[in-house]
Amino acid sequence: MGSESAPRTNFDPELTTFVGRREELSHTRQLLAENRLVTLTGLGGVGKTRLALRTATQVQRSFRDGVRIVELAALREPRLLAQTVVDSLKLTEVSARDSVEAIEDYLRSRHVLLVLDNCEQLLAETARLGVRLLHSAPHLRIIATSRQALGVPGERVLSVSPLPVPAPDEPVAAGSDQRYAALVLFADRAATAVPGFEVSPTNLPEVARICQQLEGIPLAIELAAVRLKVLSVSDLADRLDRRLQLLTEGSRITPARHQTLRATIDWSFDLCSPSEQLLWTRVAVFAGSFDLAAATAVCSGDGLDQNSILNGLSGLIDQSIIAREDRDGHVRFRLLETLREYGQDKLRDSRAVPALRDRHLSWFAALMDSAVEDWFGPTEEHVFARLRQEQPNLRAAFEYCLTESGKLSSGLRIAGPAWFLWAFSLAEGRHWLDRLLAVESGRSQEHAWALATRGFVTALQGDHAVAAVSLDDCLAEATDLGDELTVAYGRHIRGMLAYLAGDGEFGVQAMTEALARYTRLGAPAGLVSNLRIGLGLAYIFLEQPEVALEHFESSRTLSESHGERWMLSYAIYGRAFVDFAQGQLEPAERGVRDALRLYQVFPDSLGRAMALDLYAWVCADNREPERAAFFLGCAQRLWSSLGQQLFGSRSWQVHRERCEESARRDAGNRLFDSSFERGAGLPPEEVLAYALEGRPVPAPVAPSSQRDILTPRETEVAGLVSEGLSNREIAERLVISPRTVATHVENVLVKLGFTSRTSIAAWITARKA
Repeated sequence: MGSESAPRTNFDPELTTFVGRREELSHTRQLLAENRLVTLTGLGGVGKTRLALRTATQVQRSFRDGVRIVELAALREPRLLAQTVVDSLKLTEVSARDSVEAIEDYLRSRHVLLVLDNCEQLLAETARLGVRLLHSAPHLRIIATSRQALGVPGERVLSVSPLPVPAPDEPVAAGSDQRYAALVLFADRAATAVPGFEVSPTNLPEVARICQQLEGIPLAIELAAVRLKVLSVSDLADRLDRRLQLLTEGSRITPARHQTLRATIDWSFDLCSPSEQLLWTRVAVFAGSFDLAAATAVCSGDGLDQNSILNGLSGLIDQSIIAREDRDGHVRFRLLETLREYGQDKLRDSRAVPALRDRHLSWFAALMDSAVEDWFGPTEEHVFARLRQEQPNLRAAFEYCLTESGKLSSGLRIAGPAWFLWAFSLAEGRHWLDRLLAVESGRSQEHAWALATRGFVTALQGDHAVAAVSLDDCLAEATDLGDELTVAYGRHIRGMLAYLAGDGEFGVQAMTEALARYTRLGAPAGLVSNLRIGLGLAYIFLEQPEVALEHFESSRTLSESHGERWMLSYAIYGRAFVDFAQGQLEPAERGVRDALRLYQVFPDSLGRAMALDLYAWVCADNREPERAAFFLGCAQRLWSSLGQQLFGSRSWQVHRERCEESARRDAGNRLFDSSFERGAGLPPEEVLAYALEGRPVPAPVAPSSQRDILTPRETEVAGLVSEGLSNREIAERLVISPRTVATHVENVLVKLGFTSRTSIAAWITARKA
């Protein structure tokens, strides 16, 4: 299942050399060719993630729809597991239904390799999700990494061992170091720490002794190699010898290799300066990555000033404790999960945990306050990117609010005002709002505002009943509190819900009242702009397009005056909708394209779905039925991950139904269905290209035979598989390596959508019949 263009991935290129593991790589590829779930197990620091990513890189061309890594190390909340997969697949899922269904719908017909990394935190939940996805998506394959096997049917487990080292009694001759991957790794990392370092006949015995002491554990070797900045190889070996002997004598229960890793990390910790030790333990409070400003705000004080933070980060980077990441011109830092766990263990032994968690919460509450303040303006894109980067830390802050007495109001303060953020991820927004509101029943401005935001989220999900209850509670509470701005916000969202539910007149009444309140109170411009969009849409459905246009133009003027682009895209969409309603098809099509260009800036599946639906309606009225069906399919794919189609609104759905009836009548059922399926089967990026460039939609392709998609060599290998030959026997027959045969078998399985060699044999037999 190759592709002429490189498949899409979501992991960065490796920054350090990948050493050894040739047999494990070959074995993993072979297991993946013959099985759909392969789990790499082993202790922390043994190299499971590196092996999984290197394997994924080598086989990625076999997966035409891409390879995606799902990082689970920082995740502790089981109910967000599916949402984390959604985020990794870039679905921007905002569904009221089970988000697993959105993943299933996306993967069902795709050839994708998922790498589920660090599953041990949520082992049972990951196992259940993996099995469900494999059942529903026949072309999906999964590599999981975990300290334990998932323990599900069909799983093949490969235990990842430390790198080979010479036996203690084995003499290590000059040049033989290349036979042992542990020695090669040490030499490589040592040369990074000390440019010019080489393994020589003189230091080879000591290098071998170091790797023997560290039992070939990659993380332990990397931590030790950094110490050559201040120690000779001989001194390093001597110090490790004494250290490991002391630290592994204490436990008779812990497995020896776990003792070795812990002892190595302990030793690395002891070699840090006191301020570096303090910083290591404190930055372990962060989930995922963090930046310098966050580290300074959260970790400073009680022995660490700003200079100590900066110097400490530099020192910990030099010692390979913290990794530096450069993303979009911004520097962030990350602790490897094994080292983060170590820091958290150290932190638990101190009395600093409550104060540190409080500072972490305060920092991210302030970050959200700043995001709300800056949202409607020229920095929107930066604000959104920052909030997405901080998603693991925001989740950690929410969990702290839910588990620590007296912190719920802070959680509501973070979740409630972020209506714009949850518009991009409704499912996660509802998750946190539901949990926080279920625990916090006290009346407050934060509580009432969060109720209205939950009404906003659930209304867009099509869950109108829950939205109505939330908004009624909000309005009652805000009225009792005398909180006029929250009353205005509640009336705004109540009006939006009304027109979505089909009561346009009440919707206009409620939103007009809210607009008057907003104007009198000087409400945030973003809310005013959003309200204007709602009024415009309500007036369209009341068949008053001229009034609708006034509101869309007011929203547009407001957006342009603030240098804002997200709500601007909806104002442009609204103007295109008015043109369509008035039969002005050419400007309507032009407007939809303009809106779609802006939707490229943000991962806004909601806006894209609305615009693509409108584009299809325009095409149908233009007597372009095939094109209409194509874009209806594109929109349908997005709506299937968003919840109810067109918000469950009959006012919208009648336009879609009329479009489909017209296009079916003009094209005929067969061509309509074919075009619809082609639209539904394309990734969003390609769909946007067809819409924005106005190029003809792809023509129906006559199905080719499965034989045609195999290369001649793959066909030859498939024939030998059908004869019952093993990979080694095929290699001998064709005079190629077993590794090459394994690759051919893997390609055949993936291209034909099979999961076993038996299926290949049956296919060959059927072709001969």
